[in-house]
Amino acid sequence: MLGAKQQWCPRCQRHVQTEQKRSYVGRQKELVKIIITCFKCRTTLSSKTTSAAALEQSEEETPTEQ
Repeated sequence: MLGAKQQWCPRCQRHVQTEQKRSYVGRQKELVKIIITCFKCRTTLSSKTTSAAALEQSEEETPTEQ
C-alpha cells in the first residue's frame, strides 16, 4: 500500500480516504497495475496500467515530503 489521499467516491457520495495498491504484471514484471479503492466501501475508483520504468521515473521527479 502506498499513501492514502482524499478522492470523490460516487457510491458513498462524498470525499473519502483511498488506498493505492501496486501489482506487477507479466513474466518480465515490466508493467505495473495501480488500483485506487475507496477505504470505506472497497469500490475501485480507478485502475491504471503503466510501465515500471515510467513509474520509477515519475516517482524520481516528484519531491518527497519530510
